[in-house]
Amino acid sequence: MLPDRRYIPLSALRVTLDEGSTHAHWSLDPEGVLGRALVQSADSVVRIPLRLGSAVSFAARVRPLPRDWRDGVGKVRAWIAVTGADAAERTLWSGLLPTAAARKSNPAGLRVDCELPASTTALLLGIDRGSPVSERSIDRAVWLGAQIADDAGAPSPRRPRPLPGPPPAPLPNGGAARDHPLVSVLTPVHDAPIHMLEEAIGSVREQTFADWELCLVDDGSSNPEVIAALQRHAAADPRIHLTRRQTAGGISTATNAALELATGEYIALLDHDDTLAADALKRVAEQIAAQPDLDMIYSDEDIVMDGQPIWLHLKPGWSPDTLRTNGYTCHLGVYRRRLVSEIGGFRSEFDGSQDVDMILRLVERTDRIAHIPRILYHWRVHASSTAGGDAKPYAYVAARNAIADHLERCGIPAEVGYGPPGLYRVAHRIDPRKSIALVLAVEDSRGLEEAATSWVSQPHPTWEVVLAAPAPALAASADALEAAGVPAERVTRIATETGRNPMAALAAAAALANADHLLLMRMPAAGLTYGWLTRLLGYSDQPQVAAAGPVVLARDGRICEAGIALPDGVPLSLLHGQRSSMDKLFGYGTSVYNVSAVSGVLATPRAAYQQLGGLDPDFGELAMIDYCLRATDTGQRVVIVPDARLRATGPDLTTNDLPAIRRLQQSWARNHTEDPYYNPNYRTDRGDFEPVRS
Repeated sequence: MLPDRRYIPLSALRVTLDEGSTHAHWSLDPEGVLGRALVQSADSVVRIPLRLGSAVSFAARVRPLPRDWRDGVGKVRAWIAVTGADAAERTLWSGLLPTAAARKSNPAGLRVDCELPASTTALLLGIDRGSPVSERSIDRAVWLGAQIADDAGAPSPRRPRPLPGPPPAPLPNGGAARDHPLVSVLTPVHDAPIHMLEEAIGSVREQTFADWELCLVDDGSSNPEVIAALQRHAAADPRIHLTRRQTAGGISTATNAALELATGEYIALLDHDDTLAADALKRVAEQIAAQPDLDMIYSDEDIVMDGQPIWLHLKPGWSPDTLRTNGYTCHLGVYRRRLVSEIGGFRSEFDGSQDVDMILRLVERTDRIAHIPRILYHWRVHASSTAGGDAKPYAYVAARNAIADHLERCGIPAEVGYGPPGLYRVAHRIDPRKSIALVLAVEDSRGLEEAATSWVSQPHPTWEVVLAAPAPALAASADALEAAGVPAERVTRIATETGRNPMAALAAAAALANADHLLLMRMPAAGLTYGWLTRLLGYSDQPQVAAAGPVVLARDGRICEAGIALPDGVPLSLLHGQRSSMDKLFGYGTSVYNVSAVSGVLATPRAAYQQLGGLDPDFGELAMIDYCLRATDTGQRVVIVPDARLRATGPDLTTNDLPAIRRLQQSWARNHTEDPYYNPNYRTDRGDFEPVRS
């Protein structure tokens, strides 16, 4: 591969969801095939819309799935075609996948290299079944390493991914002269499983970084083995400090007692049944050396059962809106000791989620917060641990109360409801006089009546519609709104030129809106959840939130829009085309997530829209993404609200505009090396939160 060419994995591009992709899915490492693979059933076509601007190269390998390669019989034909402006298909390549005998000598399959002409509007990948067909016939194939080599683009800025902040200076491993802060590890203990307690303390004593102290507080333990172990460790290492309480006062009382023992500039919290990674405090010290003004540092973690990780918690960078619905920072948490003391330490009325309450009070005082994208903490599952599921239901009640308390202190009127354990729903109370304009540009009236019917039935009373359409389609579009029950006095119409850049038309419509907030809609979309508009307006109305997006589904229920990540400057549509992962990754529709950008449907304050200069039509279908990036570069935030769900009712407008992607990538590279909200340990060839496999 030539180093001066820009390669875009095909898996990073969006497929047309309602046309021909039902029997295909992107998979990881299927049956030993390394790398991301497009698994496709026979007699199906995958359609990837494209706008190229210049000719590009396409390369891939194609072969039967390994199971079919071993056991299947017969042949299938793979083919590649393109369509142009006239919609006619032109086949670029086709080949019969190797017969059973040939597959043994050529297990890699067929190599495909072809050029896509500049006039391409869609790339089609097809698999045809041979005949005769039997139960053992091969009926699937897999495309491996499929990518576009964009010869016209400038080289990708492939910079190494550093830890956040400037490269840290080497740290001494102890010594009397300390030029970096002491970290005090606070561990309250109450009748911990003895083997877990030994391992927890051992994980501190075995740190590769020596300048720590361990502050142990025995909170009225009755197990003599626990008491003896604590005393033995305290006697063995002068860095371990121990105090004992004769009666249990609860975890907040014990943690505050440990805080009183601490002398370090920073404190780190370690539960008595968990362990630290061997280099945890070294990584923390390096982060502090790079950013000495930090008040809070958190890392990734895993959940361990019987010595084996069962779940990786790979976290985003600082995400204040996420924190209010999901105490995601959790372990390892490190905090400036002085600040924790100033806010009153830990409060017993929030026992079980006392750390969540403390963090929420702390972040009201500071935003000097850093994330270390490494697993530095091992949260161990056992019968009485929170990680075990329902062992501590009171903890979920306490966290909900802590969030409600925090919102009240911040002057944010909202109700806090429960989601699944550990997740919460913040529903803002919105002044019914707060107005919002639904702004959209359409080429025709398809899907408009269906969408508008849901607009009429949503409960927020103060809304209007600003509609842009070509003059020949404007009357029919207005009729569709009227048929849906939208009063004529709520509608502002603007005639645009036929074939005009849709984003230019949308920007022109937005300029006519006078509402407090704008809901920009790249396509007609119908609300599926009660109060969807209120949910979006609630977040758009928050200080420093420049954009709030819903989850938009295709007609068949798969995800069209759920936020955008830009780990390498190439927009990755989060969970695009998936069905089942949204609830797992988006908190079962309750937890709100900070993201770099949203697209498709976007709520924004009109004041912010005007301040940022609105949409830039030169970015085409990526104009909303560009708008969000400009907002985040000014310190404003973008959120996805998963329980505001809509369904696209108009035609699929996906184009995968490569020239716009190039412009966006170059713009992003000026200020960023990675996406702050998409953990660098996730794969970057598709936005599905799949960890990189070592």
